[in-house]
Amino acid sequence: MVPTAPRKRRGRGRPSAEDSEDVREKLLDAARELFPRYGYRGVSSRQIGAAAGVNFAMIRYYFGGKPGLYREMLNGVMQPARKTLDAMSSPESPQQIAHVLENITRSWAANPWVAGFVVREVLAPDGPMRAMFLREFPERLAPLVERMVEGEIAAGKVRADLDPRMLVLSIVSLAVFPFLTLPLTNRVFGVRNDEEFVGRFLRHTADLLTRGVGPEPLSA
Repeated sequence: MVPTAPRKRRGRGRPSAEDSEDVREKLLDAARELFPRYGYRGVSSRQIGAAAGVNFAMIRYYFGGKPGLYREMLNGVMQPARKTLDAMSSPESPQQIAHVLENITRSWAANPWVAGFVVREVLAPDGPMRAMFLREFPERLAPLVERMVEGEIAAGKVRADLDPRMLVLSIVSLAVFPFLTLPLTNRVFGVRNDEEFVGRFLRHTADLLTRGVGPEPLSA
């Protein structure tokens, strides 16, 4: 018998930096595709690995497991919204009510997947992302806009008899509701998330809001 050379066993060291980054990005791409569509509980690690074309065990290797991959995916897709909040809180770039309305509206219109995510993962009684979403966004946004409204009232740009917190609720409702319920509002009101509609919607809502909260005209 002709002796055969012993088979080399594959080393179990870490992947090269280039391979590591490639695998990590493939997993994140699959997560961005599957999680928003089916929700955290509706997608298994095996399904993510199959969609990424890699061994699902790599999810634990790179992210510590499915929860870590989910958080990493959310951190990436929510980054634009975080930048909007950071810009709003910057003293170098003070915001006005119309700017806040536009920032929130455009953020929701540009990310139509967010509506399904919020309904399924946040608003559901056992939503797995409720605590994180509240901590990252509404609980940061509400006091920020409330302080801005109080500043506008103090400057005489907004009626002093308005409740700042109720005004914040009105702003968020105007900006979010049409896109949170897009299948319904599209059919009934023709709501779309393209630039033509968003621009027209913003002109209307900003005009409605600012005229409604502007200071009372001086009596003759």
